[in-house]
Amino acid sequence: MGRILRCASALFFLFLSYYLVKPLRNSQFLAEFGPSALPLVYLVVSVTSVSVTRVFQWASLHFSRRQVVAGTFLWAIGCKVFFFLTLRQGGQAVTALFYLWASVYFLLLVSTLWGCLNERFRMDQCQRCFPFIALGSTIGNIAGASLAEGMKGAGPSSLLCAALACLFSLLLLWRELAYPVQMQEKTATRDKPAVGFGWLRDRSLRAIAVMVLALAVYSTSTDFITQRRLDVSIGQAVYAQELAPLWPGGYEQISALRNLPSARQEPALRELARGQQLDAEQLVAGYGRYKREFGSRLSGVFASIFQYQGLLGVLILGVLCRPFLRRFGLSAALVVMPTFALCATIVLMFPLDVLWVQLILVLSGSLNYSFNNAAKEMLYTGTDREAILQAKPFIEGPLMRLGDVFCSLLTILSGLVVARLGWAKSWEEWLIVLPCALALICWWVLVRRAGSTTRGAPSPTPES
Repeated sequence: MGRILRCASALFFLFLSYYLVKPLRNSQFLAEFGPSALPLVYLVVSVTSVSVTRVFQWASLHFSRRQVVAGTFLWAIGCKVFFFLTLRQGGQAVTALFYLWASVYFLLLVSTLWGCLNERFRMDQCQRCFPFIALGSTIGNIAGASLAEGMKGAGPSSLLCAALACLFSLLLLWRELAYPVQMQEKTATRDKPAVGFGWLRDRSLRAIAVMVLALAVYSTSTDFITQRRLDVSIGQAVYAQELAPLWPGGYEQISALRNLPSARQEPALRELARGQQLDAEQLVAGYGRYKREFGSRLSGVFASIFQYQGLLGVLILGVLCRPFLRRFGLSAALVVMPTFALCATIVLMFPLDVLWVQLILVLSGSLNYSFNNAAKEMLYTGTDREAILQAKPFIEGPLMRLGDVFCSLLTILSGLVVARLGWAKSWEEWLIVLPCALALICWWVLVRRAGSTTRGAPSPTPES
């Protein structure tokens, strides 16, 4: 029980630190650039993720497990302190760098932590323990999002709290790194994957790879669609409060200023003031208030979404996960997320109130980070340790980013096609969703097959 509590607590503090960073990351970026820049940034994030993952894989072969884990966590802590000092100065360059780092580092940390847990538990143990351990991540989600919502006006100061929480996670994980690895039992029918891409011979790892790739496509497309709608809704509300009394019809022009570099925004704003015969100083001051309030409200909205994701995740893991696994088995658990994702992609194509958009994000996030993640880790634990060491950093790093690249290029291409043909803007979202739906169908089929044949998977029998 002590080991389970330590592992759950390590996940708690890691996710608490991340959900202090994530709302700040999203709100800072949208306030400076707007959602139209997301596809290009996702492409850069993907390239960076490949480079960072290659460095991590090299380090895992040349340094001890404890050195790799400690180095990864301390790097993340140092970056949080750095951005605490630099983000307060503002500017698009540091905001873009912060978004890039915050989109890469967490996947590396959570993959590192779960990799340690995969080595510490046998398959029969993980079926009993992983749902409870994963509760640490969902409770950390709630705590981090709640704290971020309370600190939404504090800006980058939340990064110091995030750095401290990350340090606590490392200290709790430290003792686990000293324990011996729990080797999985080998069977005559299971081939030992070779170094490199030999792990592709393992059905479970192939299914996980498709799961991660399709989930990335779904998550990225959902981000692009929902953040556009949140940006417009919140932007219009803040504009009505801060600038509409001075310039009633200027929302589109003000919002478009984010497409300019920081140094050119104020001159462009003064030029707009002259063209509209407005007081330039009042317009500049109002625009400053508009950006601050816009960022603060966005941060609060994202923090609220993440908070409810965590609350629902606790309910799913604490009440539904184990009975579901006992009654229906791992195969059924693995198709819950792709089934919901298929329904959500269809629903998002229709005009929805912002509250419905937030509800979809809450349900999607809670199912992914709780139920789907626990089921995925069970598939991992049924494989050899050597396969995990080779496959996991690649699957949850470059392969996941490949899904982001695909969706980013698809979004850019869809925008160009719609603009070239003069179609309505809504067609752009339809062109994104159709390939996403095909990926989700592949995910559904492959994980169900892998779940039904995984060694040690719980079966839906009355005795279980």
